[in-house]
Amino acid sequence: MAGKLIDFSKGSSLYFRLGNYYYDKNNLDRALRFFERAAAVDPANPANQFNLACLLSELGQYQRSNKIFQGLVADQGTRFNESWFWMALNSGQQQQYREAGYYLRKYLEHDPEGDYAWQAEEILNYLSTDLPMLSDNKRERIEELCRQGMELISLGQPQMAIAYFSKASEMESELSLPRNNLALLWFQLGEVDKAIAVTREVLDRQPQNIVANCNLAAFYHFCKDEVSLRRQVQVLHRLWSDNPDEMLKLATTYGLLGLHRRAMYLLRELRESWCNYEVLLMLGIATYNCGLRAEAARIFEQSNRLEPHSPYAVFRQYCDEGSGLIPYHLRTPNEDIAAIIEGHASPEHIKALENPGLWPQLLWVVEHSSTRARRRLCTAALDANCSPLTDLLASSLWQGIGRWQRDVYNIFLERGIVPWQGLGRSRELSPGAVAVLEGIMEILGEQGYGYLAQAVVHECWTTYWKRFRPPVRNRQLWIAALLVFVQGLENLEAIAAEFGLVPARLARAVQKLTTCMTTCI
Repeated sequence: MAGKLIDFSKGSSLYFRLGNYYYDKNNLDRALRFFERAAAVDPANPANQFNLACLLSELGQYQRSNKIFQGLVADQGTRFNESWFWMALNSGQQQQYREAGYYLRKYLEHDPEGDYAWQAEEILNYLSTDLPMLSDNKRERIEELCRQGMELISLGQPQMAIAYFSKASEMESELSLPRNNLALLWFQLGEVDKAIAVTREVLDRQPQNIVANCNLAAFYHFCKDEVSLRRQVQVLHRLWSDNPDEMLKLATTYGLLGLHRRAMYLLRELRESWCNYEVLLMLGIATYNCGLRAEAARIFEQSNRLEPHSPYAVFRQYCDEGSGLIPYHLRTPNEDIAAIIEGHASPEHIKALENPGLWPQLLWVVEHSSTRARRRLCTAALDANCSPLTDLLASSLWQGIGRWQRDVYNIFLERGIVPWQGLGRSRELSPGAVAVLEGIMEILGEQGYGYLAQAVVHECWTTYWKRFRPPVRNRQLWIAALLVFVQGLENLEAIAAEFGLVPARLARAVQKLTTCMTTCI
């Protein structure tokens, strides 16, 4: 919270400093008094209002907090986009889940690459289920069953996943998420009658459930049951949702059924309120399949500007060639990558990965694919035994902190490859800085710390070194400081003794790292 504070007037800066002092001391009630005074002395300073609203949220005063945030987004435009995210959290705490979803979508609309974007997307996915309405114990148990089921699917074990989704469905018959997943699993295993039966159970309880209705239409289409399909399409025409993910599902279902104009019109509307890469890509496909190739070309050009390394960038070329239809069920256009992620890799496909021209596409697919596909592609890349490609994959681990990077990290460990092996070839750091990084990574690995701790340490050290470029005369000092950064100040004296350092000197080094990270947030 403190990192957001800027340009305080002289009249309120004292109150802010006192409030921040007591906030750091975890005396939140006293901190509130001083933040309130700062806002009262300088009410025109929006930063004062923002910090007061954040603290009120922490203290559970959600309605008062949201009132301030609402004023900020009304008066300050896009300057305080984080206010939308905070309002969503406040609404969620009050079990106002519809409002929370609205605020999260507003945040992503105004700041799709913001600091909280990935959290907002995760929460929206969570809110799209019925899980928030359950008791804590039941919700946690169902979440765990669904998580294990999805993990088994990603590992290519759908039959085992069925048991987990079946158990989750039995625990709460009104819950649609596990039943919809269960239906898709039966369909994947060729048990179409069972898939239809489970989907009808969902619709008996929730006739307007978009996912279940779309799945049922797809099942009828697969079975070539034209009478049931026509009846189900009429049901689809009457559906609508405020959830853009559900509307995207509806649009792509229209496309899969060959109703390309329906898909195109729906995606055009969706583009107005929720324009992202996936929406643009699907809109381009629907437009192309309607025969409007010049318009489709313009849409693909726009999507390619968002994701220039996507393998689907080739769709723009299709507009010039003008033959056939583009499927909505996306398959990677590059045949070598497609064969690998589909489990049909040959030595020739793996050999093709040595081509550097393919690497941007490969990294894009690794980042955006499922765990199962990611594992197959990374394994093939390592099997290619191409050092530059291995180094490229290793370096991608430290360019952000996400689920896909953790998966790649674990694949490296399983193959007996040190994930930080390529750091020594970094041109961005001095040899001394690299030695510090390799030293702390090795220690964290030996102590059992996983990817998250190592990624945070990498970000901390590289941020500090690039900003100040200090001469690294005492590598042990900085390795110890980074270890304290991970383990906490309560371990400072023990770590100082272990490294033979004076505690006061080590504390100063830790303070430099902490201050840098705080001011750079």
